[in-house]
Amino acid sequence: MKTLTRLLLAATLTSVLLPGIAAAKDSASPTRQGDAQAKVKIDGSQFCSRYADATTTVTTETADRFGKLSDNFAARSQKVNDQFADVAAKIAANRADVDAKLTAKLAELDTKATTEAQKAAVAEYKASVLTARAARRATVDAADAAFKAAVAGSVTARQNQLRAAATAYKTAVAKALADAKASCAAGASAATVRASLKTALDTARANLETARQAADKVGPNLDAAKTARKAAVDQANTTFRAAIKAALAKLRAALGVTPAP
Repeated sequence: MKTLTRLLLAATLTSVLLPGIAAAKDSASPTRQGDAQAKVKIDGSQFCSRYADATTTVTTETADRFGKLSDNFAARSQKVNDQFADVAAKIAANRADVDAKLTAKLAELDTKATTEAQKAAVAEYKASVLTARAARRATVDAADAAFKAAVAGSVTARQNQLRAAATAYKTAVAKALADAKASCAAGASAATVRASLKTALDTARANLETARQAADKVGPNLDAAKTARKAAVDQANTTFRAAIKAALAKLRAALGVTPAP
């Protein structure tokens, strides 16, 4: 999620730090004309004054970007929930269609039963089919619920890791600014303050990127969940087909019907 890096770096590098660092660099840059050098020169007190309120400014801007980051996380989670809801709606519609057709076919069997024994056999067959259907759906629903939980857990785990990385970055930047301010107050040279601040910010940035890349990816973490779901569904279908086959054989025997070769 490179959005994490972009959002947080924008809070510290664009509006507050880069102008000050650039100005400080100008103060040490030689020029060909002495009067021009005097115009661009910025002494240590001017450099440090740029950071007198930097901590407050960065904290405010970073807080805004943290809010956007949280909104981004919430949107991604909602998208996952919406996708599962869409799948559930399609499954429900498909089951309703299948149920309507099954009801019609089972009703046709009643017309083929003429004796009490045959009627009892048809009733038993219908009960067996409905029981097998319920069992298969229960297993599939449980497998789907487990897979959904795995997806949600993986997404949440990644977001928590990224959120922790963002918090660590925010803390590191605040410390870097506070240290720079303290160094200025202690009378350190502008070059020393600038160099220390740049090093601290570069380290914070590198740590943020490292943490982002190391955060668990959602896809690979779902391989086991996908395999488990497929195995459960395949077993449910196998059990269902076996139950229907047995029930149908028993019905045919009761009705005196010989299956086609």
